[in-house]
Amino acid sequence: MHRRSSLLILLTAFIALASTHLILTISQRPGLPFSIHVVDARTAVIEPIPGIPLPSALRAGDQIDLAAQPPATRIAIIITNGLSTLSARQTYLFVIRRGGANTTIPIKPVRLNAASSVRAFYWSTLGFNLLLAAVALLTLWRGRDRAAAGLALWAAAFLAAYNAGFVPSHGVVGLGLLLGAMSLILLARVGFYVMAESMVGAALSPQARMWWRAGFVLLLGLGAIHALGGPLAFVATGWAELIRPAYGVALSASYLVPVALLFVSYRRAQAAQRLRLRWMLGSSALFSAGIFLSNTPILGFITSTIAQRFTSALAVGGFLYAILRHRVVDVAVVLNRALVYAATTSLLLGLLALLESLIERTTLSRGASLVLELAVPVGLGAALSTVHRRIESTVEQFLFRRQYREDTALRGFARECAFVTQPDNLLDLTVDQIRLHTDAPWVALYEYTPEGFARTRQRGSRELPAQLDLDDLALVKLRAHATEVDLNGTPSRLGREGYAFPLRARGRLLGILAVGPRSDEHYVADERELFAHVAHEVGAALFALRAQATEALLDEARARNATLLELLRAHGATLES
Repeated sequence: MHRRSSLLILLTAFIALASTHLILTISQRPGLPFSIHVVDARTAVIEPIPGIPLPSALRAGDQIDLAAQPPATRIAIIITNGLSTLSARQTYLFVIRRGGANTTIPIKPVRLNAASSVRAFYWSTLGFNLLLAAVALLTLWRGRDRAAAGLALWAAAFLAAYNAGFVPSHGVVGLGLLLGAMSLILLARVGFYVMAESMVGAALSPQARMWWRAGFVLLLGLGAIHALGGPLAFVATGWAELIRPAYGVALSASYLVPVALLFVSYRRAQAAQRLRLRWMLGSSALFSAGIFLSNTPILGFITSTIAQRFTSALAVGGFLYAILRHRVVDVAVVLNRALVYAATTSLLLGLLALLESLIERTTLSRGASLVLELAVPVGLGAALSTVHRRIESTVEQFLFRRQYREDTALRGFARECAFVTQPDNLLDLTVDQIRLHTDAPWVALYEYTPEGFARTRQRGSRELPAQLDLDDLALVKLRAHATEVDLNGTPSRLGREGYAFPLRARGRLLGILAVGPRSDEHYVADERELFAHVAHEVGAALFALRAQATEALLDEARARNATLLELLRAHGATLES
């Protein structure tokens, strides 16, 4: 097996196991029955978690003497502060400062799933991580450029970090897991920066790229001091200055560089590319805001953490949408309408079966009439049919809006092109309509002549050959197969990118329609079928117009011949007389 394929399989297995592990363990997370707010380098304050009762020996606002804590308790504080998971079997001795004296109180971790706020944290974390897994799998298997590789690194590293945080741990092992998770979080930032820099691409000069990278490395280094140096200093000496929430901004700051890079790219991008970058820039800004809330809990520890999970889930959903619909990174995957509609139909059928089963169990008795038993599924089917149409309409407008408009416009033109009265106008309208509704970089039409196929119309900047030989390989394939030709891998004077479609009528190849490739998105099968349909209808309309012109010439010749014949007859009659 190829080495790359083996690595992909291993990474896929890890992502699948990581997602399964989160689903199975996230609601069973044990932790301290209170949160800890670090006030200064030596003092922290106990804050209750809504829905979780404080131990009887503690009161809200009790001060923790951080320097006096045993090493195991310091590690427990660091693990809790880093949102990692404690071992439920351990007991931790907390030194509480009261009335100028220290009191030692044993605390045992509890399961936190009783609190509604913690349940919100669970669900938002689970949603965020499942979306991360989707992004990681998509970019790992189907990504084809450096931006996709950076996004895959970001998603996979984040997913690994969260899984490390949900492994129950204690002591040195727990500290090692926490530091490993923080290292993965820093690595994820590197992947995010690689993605942003790759998307900006040639817009950066070598000198500007160097300065951007230097700024990112500097901010990442400051974040590493906070994320790794702070916990180590606290566990070793009890000095907690570097783990105070005020320093959390150092860990968030490294995300500002890739967001700024995307903003620069957006401002310099052409109008056609701004929609693609708008989704990525907006999602990145939302994700960075969530990270800031988590690292600098200005809304309180619990509220800030939940807000960060929800905003991060929305941001990753935006990344996934931008990848699938706008190709912000190069992925060889297509979001197919037929598959989406089949999935919605399957879901609705499953919902119908579920509702029917529930109604039969709860409302229909064993003695219910056959008519009533038949009326229930019929009524449910009629009601869900309306829901189905609404869902399909929403999906069409949200996911396939551009494709829907393109399909509507070009199919309308294919129906109407037969009513154009002049061949030159038909050729102009064809290239203009396709260029307008598909964002193709260039479109050209070639017509048959005895010497070959001559270029009669072109829109776009690329310079195409004015004449194609009759035995050009693309033309040979069009004559042989009467279907589209992918110019990639087909040596032709048209180049190696794009597609050629035949204009045929009555078995003859009258011309070809050549369409250039989009830089941001491949033409899906439905689009290529649409181009072939337009080419067929234009070919038929062009054949009819040429036939009308030929017929008009023949009628004119016949009229001239008839006139000449009449003149000859009149002249002959004159001579005879």
